[in-house]
Formats: sequence, structure tokens, C-alpha cells
Amino acid sequence: MNNVNYIKNVCQSQMPHTRLINKHFCLFFFALFLFVAGDVLAFPLAIVVQGVMVRPYDEVFKGIKSSYGSNIDRIILYGYKGDLEQYVRQRQPSLLFAIGKWALSNLSSINDIPIIYLMVLNPDPSITRKRNIAGIEMLVPATRELFHIRRLIPAAKRVGVIYSPKHSRAIYRDISEAVKQYHMQIIGKEVVSAGDLPRAISSMAGSIDIFIMIPDITLITPDTLHFMALFFLKRSIPVVTFSEKYLKMGAFMAIYPDPYGIGVQAGGLAKKILQKRIRLPARLWPKKEIIKVNPRVLNNLGFYMQTGYRSGARARARVSSNGIDQ
Repeated sequence: MNNVNYIKNVCQSQMPHTRLINKHFCLFFFALFLFVAGDVLAFPLAIVVQGVMVRPYDEVFKGIKSSYGSNIDRIILYGYKGDLEQYVRQRQPSLLFAIGKWALSNLSSINDIPIIYLMVLNPDPSITRKRNIAGIEMLVPATRELFHIRRLIPAAKRVGVIYSPKHSRAIYRDISEAVKQYHMQIIGKEVVSAGDLPRAISSMAGSIDIFIMIPDITLITPDTLHFMALFFLKRSIPVVTFSEKYLKMGAFMAIYPDPYGIGVQAGGLAKKILQKRIRLPARLWPKKEIIKVNPRVLNNLGFYMQTGYRSGARARARVSSNGIDQ
């Protein structure tokens, strides 16, 4: 508070003929000081634990820092030789961020400090049910995914999905409910192993207009990816996926959370947790997504790009009641 008193004294010590001139400057400077200092004072130390240094994770970290503030320590697990839990106990943070599954796993033994996880696909339910855990999903909600599909390919009515009972049934259920909102039909096939996938996909030939690939470690292998790329491209069926990397393998469109955006969202969530405005455990959907189209596949399939999307461009989109804001 010494700095605050100093600013007040400077403003009050002006001579009468200069006091009016300096009044607005002093008020502005005082407000600026409170704005800069207030962020650090209001929100205590948090630690970000990040698995590896890769661009999406770094974007998440930037988003967290821009939203939460600068009172943050950061640990990269790759190459870290110390005792992570011991370090956390010594630093006594008020909250922890876990970026990636590796980071979440390494923090799972901590039960008395709130933990927010990000960039974790299908997190372990035994962790997410704990009363100190919150997270932001790594998938775009099915309703928003189908919104973009319908806007880009309005003729697509029949949606094909392959899922396994162990890893992706819940995602399939979400899509099954969402298609009703858009008056679409879902054609789903349940398989238990990657070896069953080619036969299940082949049975869909002629009965679907678009295929949605969902994350499932049982089903997504190099062999099945190669089979799907050839099968669907040969039949001019667009494939919508959950990750940009599959565009290079022949997918038509990728719809996935904006890493920087979920970092910003996590910073805001952290503030609510510390202010006791939200109860744990909690799982939130990302508020912002990126839509990216493969221009080569677009040309091969002969689709016309609807207004609001750009071929080959990184289009951040947020669904609102009025449509898409880019």
C-alpha cells in the first residue's frame, strides 16, 4: 500500500493553479496502478504442469496466463528431474492446471488443491469424479459440430459413425441426440476391435452422406486410417474429424477446440473456483472452436464452400443464436 499512498500524496501536493490540470492524470495513473497490481493481489499463485513443449499446449498456457494473470509457475514434465509433488507442497499454490494426460496423471495423487485439466481426451473417470477436479473437454459439443456440418454441407442428411462400447459409446450417444435437432439420421455401427472396422464401414456404403470420425484408441490405427481415407474418398463421402492432423490423411474437415480459447476459459474457471462460485467436480465444454477444411479433398469431392467458411484457412468460430461469428 506504500505505492498507493505515494500516488495520493503526489496528487494532493499540487499547487492550486496546477491541481486541476493534474487531476485527470492522477486519477488515470491511480486507476492504472490498481488495474496492474490488482490482478496479482486478487488471485494467488497457481502452478501450470505441462507434459511437453508442443504448440497446442503452449497456446493453452498463453490463454491461461492472459486470463488468470501473471502469478503463475510453469513446469514442463519432459526433462523434469525433480519431485513434482514435493515442489507443489513447497510452493503452496492455491490451484493447479494440468495440460495433457501426462500432467493430470502426475497430479492425480493431490486431493487438497483444486486441479483444472485441459487437452485430456477421455480422462479417467476415477480422477474426474474427485472433489478437487475440474476440466474442459477436448471435444467440440456434438450440437455445434453438426451445426457447422449442416451449414457447410446442407445436403448431408445421413451421418455415419463407428464406435466401440468401451471407449466411445458416450460420444456416440451425444451425436445420436444432436442429429434430432437438425432433422438428420444417424447410422451407427458398434465394433469391439480395429479388425472389425473395415467390415462395419463397408456396410455403410450407399447409406450415408457424411462420416464423423470420433476419438477411440481401439479403432484409430494407421491401418484403419488408411482404409477409411481410401474408402470414403473413392465414394465421395466427406470425413469430419476431431483433429487437424487427420486432414493430411484425407479427412475433409476438422472441428476442434481452440487451444488458446480453452486456456482463457480455464483461467476464468480458476477464478470462479477460488471465489467459491462453482462446485467441484466440474466438466465444461469449450466455448470456442476452430474449423479447418482440406482444400484438396474439397476440390476432389466437388463441394461448394458456404459463406462463412474459408478453404484451407484457420477459422475460429463461435456458435451464437444468430449463427457464426468469426
